Amino acid sequence: MEPSSALDHSLYRGRAVVNIKYKSKHLITTPEENSIQIVNQDAPFSQAYWVMRLGPQKYSRLASYILGWLTNGAWLLIYTTTVLYTSELVMAVVEASIPQYASHSEPWHHFLVYVGVCVNALVVNLPKCRKIMDWSLSASLVFVNGSALFILIALLVRANPKQSAAAVFVNIANDSGWGSTAVVFFLNVIPGLAGLGTCDATTHMAEELKLPTRDMPRVMVGSALLNYLVAIPTMIIYLFYIVNPQAMLSPVGGQPLIQLLSDGYASRALTAIAGALIVVSFTNRLLGSLGKLESVVLGVPVNALILGTVLTIVIGAIQLGSTTALNAVLGGASLCCGFSWIVVFTFRVWRGNDFLDPQRWLNLGNWGRPLSVIAIIWCMWTITWASFPLFLPVTLSSMNWSALVAAGVVVVSIIYYILFYRHNSDERD
Repeated sequence: MEPSSALDHSLYRGRAVVNIKYKSKHLITTPEENSIQIVNQDAPFSQAYWVMRLGPQKYSRLASYILGWLTNGAWLLIYTTTVLYTSELVMAVVEASIPQYASHSEPWHHFLVYVGVCVNALVVNLPKCRKIMDWSLSASLVFVNGSALFILIALLVRANPKQSAAAVFVNIANDSGWGSTAVVFFLNVIPGLAGLGTCDATTHMAEELKLPTRDMPRVMVGSALLNYLVAIPTMIIYLFYIVNPQAMLSPVGGQPLIQLLSDGYASRALTAIAGALIVVSFTNRLLGSLGKLESVVLGVPVNALILGTVLTIVIGAIQLGSTTALNAVLGGASLCCGFSWIVVFTFRVWRGNDFLDPQRWLNLGNWGRPLSVIAIIWCMWTITWASFPLFLPVTLSSMNWSALVAAGVVVVSIIYYILFYRHNSDERD
């Protein structure tokens, strides 16, 4: 399985903190997942549906519209994060394989690779090319796990010297500029969200399940447990095989994972092969799902795919001026998704169990409301820390633009509402 990006984008390079925060993230996310499962037992729909069903009927259409934009905005930003991370990995592998190129690397080089990844994703999701995506998804189970085994076994054989237990579990190095250990610890919530976030992803593919009211909870619980049981040991293994800890503070291409592989393998060929395996493992089908969702508005799924690609490229242009672009996009997704679930969980607490199917497969009974309250607190906590800058002093290039990215989604939704949706809504009434 692909290791958590907590290893790659944590400003707190201390291994002990990375380990603890990943465990904490999982333990707190589990109630959130249970709460999502509770509200998704009746029908395979997202936040927009549930706010319409659980919220006040007088404002149900407007609330559903807002939640629909926040949800789709969050998923578009999540997809942007995937593309951005993939392109950064590609450039890091290139710089590790061709050291003389590293000094000549420019932001627009990275952006061109980013655009290339976007176009590739668009092509393989086009109707006439769907078989390519279907084949890659069928092979992904073997490919991803085989890649992980190759990388870990090669590290086991090649990496020397290895880190001590004290270096992995106790020692901390703070390169962020923040003086408070607690503040930096909480700021690491963003990489944790990348590793264990999007726990509602199953609900967006419910139409592909024969019995979603039963299978969705099983998939959500099973995937969370599998990620927890596999990712934690994998992460600890990576931490033990950091050959040059100092180099991790200024990694090649800004990617500590590639730096770890480069130092551990001490071979450009092995680093290039492992890096290529990691990049290919990022194959995903998010645009296909967005095409289905957005076809309601655009009428033609292909148009939706093209629009999604264009928006992804536009959003990705943030990397031309920001050294923390990945954090900004992921933070924006966290804000959009967090706000949407806060609304849903709040209405769920307000309505209780009366509006849920009493015969649902996963019925937590009286535990439902307390879990939803915990989920609300968790979402509020994550969106708060997701808005903090990662480094001090704050500059234009290191500023956390998460709030601005989320605000952009809100502004676009307001403009669309005024120009189009309001008139169409009146006609339907």
